[in-house]
Amino acid sequence: MFKYPYIAEEQRYHLKEVAQAIISSYNMMECQVMNVGTNDLAAGLDFILEMKKTANFPFISANAKDASTDKFLFEPYTLVETHDQTLGFVGITKGDNRVKEFAFSDPIEAAQKAIDEIKDKVDLVFLMANGDDKLERALIAEVKGIDFLIRSKSGSLQRNPKQQDGTTIIRIGKQGKYAGVLRIRNIDAISQMKNVSSQYTRIKFADNRLNAMAKGIEEGKTLEEHFANDENRLKLITRLRDERKTNVDLIKKLKNSYYLEPIPLNEKIEDTPEVALIVEDYMPEEKKTNEKDNHKGH
Repeated sequence: MFKYPYIAEEQRYHLKEVAQAIISSYNMMECQVMNVGTNDLAAGLDFILEMKKTANFPFISANAKDASTDKFLFEPYTLVETHDQTLGFVGITKGDNRVKEFAFSDPIEAAQKAIDEIKDKVDLVFLMANGDDKLERALIAEVKGIDFLIRSKSGSLQRNPKQQDGTTIIRIGKQGKYAGVLRIRNIDAISQMKNVSSQYTRIKFADNRLNAMAKGIEEGKTLEEHFANDENRLKLITRLRDERKTNVDLIKKLKNSYYLEPIPLNEKIEDTPEVALIVEDYMPEEKKTNEKDNHKGH
């Protein structure tokens, strides 16, 4: 909710309003869980508890505590039901001594304890970790039972997730530059998860090429009929269809697989109107004026 684990006094009012807009937007997006990271605590204990009440989704953290009482502030995990699976999300953060009202128990011990509590109730365990490379290495080496480690505070996007000791590590970068869509096919509890990102990329490439060739063709006519007199195009169409089928069949053969699709959050992504209104409401007046002037200029 904040860029740093501290807030300058003169910015406190405005930045708290921005954080409120973020939670309102997450509510609109029907967010289902948020791991509380160090930067989320920058405005203090009362504010994070206020935001927790405002949210329509659970805040989780297995190791964030109230420094004055030494009591844990959030549930350590939450379970999310899909149409055919139960997913377990555990949250931890490395912590930071700059957030004065908070204390943090050992994230390794906290993660393991929470995972042990849910491992027999869920089909997949997602550990949401707010920490650095050192913490990531320690979690992989010492915590058992993680299917997917989803890490924030990572320096850059990792397009091709890595697997280590049965855990798939997802890093989507920082500053909200990318949204990560993780597609998982999970059939049994025995087979290893296989990364099929390259197969999905080839399927997408084939679809894009075939769709581009289909533009302008009269309705009801196939590509083969339209390009009946173009031998090179017919060969290309056959090759693309064959390649697509090969990759689809390969994915189907694998019992457990995943695919990470990073989506750049740039100007090509259209704003959801309801969320855009929330953002506009919380935008500083001077920025609103500048944006209006820019639009007039265009």
